[in-house]
Amino acid sequence: MIKNYLKIAFRNLFKNKVYSFINIFGLAVGIACCLLIGLYVHNEWSYDEFHADSDRLYRAWVHEDYGNDEIYFNSVTPLILASALENNIPEVEQISRFTTFSNLVKHPDQTEAVSEAISIVDPDFFDMFDFEVIRGVASQTRDNPATVVITEQIAKQFFGEEDPLMQTLHIQFGDTFDEFTVAAIIKNPPLNSSIQFGILIPFSNSSKVFSQNSLTNWFSVSTETYVLLRENSRMEEINEKMETMMVTELGSRYGDDFNEGDLTYTVGLQPITDIRLNTEIPAGIAEVSDPVYSYILAAIALLVLLIACVNFMTLAISRSASRAREVGIRKTIGAVRQHLMLQFWGEALLMTMIALCGGVLLAELLLPRFNSLSGTGLQLELLSGNILILFGIGAILISFIAGIYPALMISGFKPVDVLKGRLSLSGDKNLFRQTMVIFQFSLSIALIAGTLIITQQLEYMRSADLGYNKDQVVVLSTDLNAGPGVPLSQTISDAERLKERLESELAGYPDITSISISSFTPVQSGGWISSDYRDQNDRKRFFDFNIVDHDFVETYGISLISGRDFSVNNPSDERRAILVNEALVEDYGWENPIGQRLPGPDFEEHEVIGVVQNFHYESLHMEVDPLALTINPDILFSGIENIGFSTSPTPRISVRFNSQNLPALMDRIEASWASASVGAPFNYTFVDQSVDNQYRQEERLSQIVLFGSALAIIIACLGLFGLASLMVVRRSKEIGVRKVLGASSQSIVLLINKEFTRLVLSAFIIAAPVAWFVMSNWLQNFAYRIEPDIGLFLLAGASALVIAWLTVGYQSIRATLINPTESLRSE
Repeated sequence: MIKNYLKIAFRNLFKNKVYSFINIFGLAVGIACCLLIGLYVHNEWSYDEFHADSDRLYRAWVHEDYGNDEIYFNSVTPLILASALENNIPEVEQISRFTTFSNLVKHPDQTEAVSEAISIVDPDFFDMFDFEVIRGVASQTRDNPATVVITEQIAKQFFGEEDPLMQTLHIQFGDTFDEFTVAAIIKNPPLNSSIQFGILIPFSNSSKVFSQNSLTNWFSVSTETYVLLRENSRMEEINEKMETMMVTELGSRYGDDFNEGDLTYTVGLQPITDIRLNTEIPAGIAEVSDPVYSYILAAIALLVLLIACVNFMTLAISRSASRAREVGIRKTIGAVRQHLMLQFWGEALLMTMIALCGGVLLAELLLPRFNSLSGTGLQLELLSGNILILFGIGAILISFIAGIYPALMISGFKPVDVLKGRLSLSGDKNLFRQTMVIFQFSLSIALIAGTLIITQQLEYMRSADLGYNKDQVVVLSTDLNAGPGVPLSQTISDAERLKERLESELAGYPDITSISISSFTPVQSGGWISSDYRDQNDRKRFFDFNIVDHDFVETYGISLISGRDFSVNNPSDERRAILVNEALVEDYGWENPIGQRLPGPDFEEHEVIGVVQNFHYESLHMEVDPLALTINPDILFSGIENIGFSTSPTPRISVRFNSQNLPALMDRIEASWASASVGAPFNYTFVDQSVDNQYRQEERLSQIVLFGSALAIIIACLGLFGLASLMVVRRSKEIGVRKVLGASSQSIVLLINKEFTRLVLSAFIIAAPVAWFVMSNWLQNFAYRIEPDIGLFLLAGASALVIAWLTVGYQSIRATLINPTESLRSE
């Protein structure tokens, strides 16, 4: 019997090649879409799970609450926290700090150094985390501070095909290069690891990286702190012990103020597997992704697959008229309904297996392009046992869902009705098909509207008035690092001299319009220097600031609202002048800001000489905060209580140019840099590119949603094609009569399109409010955003309607070309 079912199934596949192709191709596209997006979502949800002890690995966070909404919440923690946890919390089995900074690195046989990210870790790091050691012994770093562990990528970069083990690398600290011996080579960290690194040095080098005050200060956050808890540890007990620990550690320093709750300092632990998708805890060194994006994409993947299954049903129903006589005859000669249902399910399973193979092949072909869109390096591991089991279950489930309605409906035809020509495909069955079309196009319209809104928001962010001119500015990294023995003021002086040499080298080159130095540049990752202090009324005040030179405002085209800019002709500006933005003036309630000073009792003598327009030195996700610009940082450092920055205040040189020949310009700047910087690496970024990079996550979401939308529309159109075929079959005699009575081809085309137009309009009425609600919530992630325009929803609906007309148009025109005598022959 099974052999007979297979024979009939294959016969039907080859007999109806067009329908079989459409059915299988539509399902294959849905499976491919589900696979690709599923891979991306799984990658997001599986971050850090590759560690064997991932269920016991945690990252610490600190929460300072001074009352009156004065709160500091950080996943970057004080250096002293590690020893405090180790000494006070017996449940802590191992602990390691982790932080990353940029320094110059070179091979001992090379004269030119390059800037690389250096990570500093405690000895337990290599025991806690499962990063694969390829060669060497990483634990050697425990006893020898002059050892280094590097990844495959760094090994190839500096040593090529040589064996790097026990060779040396030179890393700059201050003005000198220290020699480190390569103790081990580690496989590059997986893409779904929150901890990313290239070069690891022991924490015993901390005195070269951190100031002495940072090593013992509870209010100076510098590193991420990871702990491995003992098995069967109870988090409730750990939290109680950490609360007691902080009373002990800080009570002696703050006395009654701390014990009475004027200061609440809380330490907590976050599971390592929670880092990637938890936006409630501030991002540290590791990047955080909004989980809403994963949920949206997972929903798109499942819904696209569901659309494909719906198409399977609608296409099977569209063929039910041609198979009704077959069912009637088989029932007449004794076939029972259960056998017919098994046959139709078997045919569904056969087509599903073929579609599954096609979908996997299609996913494999599209994977490189999808990786490019999503910024990932995903791989489809087809030989994995779990994947094969998932495919098997998926095939059975899809064939069951896709084949259930055709099996129930077609096998339920009554032989007497079929053989007497009284078969009806209307009524509830027609309502079901119409409902499926509305469902498909509701989703398609919602996806189109979502894609349009995301695209418009991205375009708004790229073209928004940032308050400065981001075009034609290149930023050069100086790699002049402040640190122990190298005060920030000296670093700034060194940068100023470097700028003067560069200006001299570029003198007379007309395409260079201005050059400026600053500790931070706009849109720099991590923001600018954040600070707070208490004014004379004991009110907590907050502001960000940047250390700049006389040319910063001019170079970036920042507008002055009142007052004046820094001037080289006014020597006092270098000692005591600051510029503030509109947000600071508003926050401080100044009616006449010129001549004012920040109202802190410990600030050195200074005054506000000008007010600049609010400009977006961070992304449009963030509100513009109160800001100060100064040439002399000491006048601000003297009065600040707490200070923080995510990236080093390494001076950067910004060069504004006016040239259409960018390659020639960069060659000229590089040559001038080589002469001015005496061997420092030529590392540069363009400000406009940095602005675009701020919105990579939204760009990826837009691309993937567009990808899903296109596939959903393709599959929905295949469903429409099937339904239009059904309508032509069902109404063939009616069309023949109309043509005999003189109806024109245009009127018949309009007649057939009329029903589908009504269905698409119904889908629009459902989809528009749903899409508006979802996208309005998504836009709340941006402090500066567009307002969803009704025109975008109308455009989405019109696009779906045009696509539907084009799809149905083929069948409509085909119906008008049928000779009426063919359809009326039996009458």
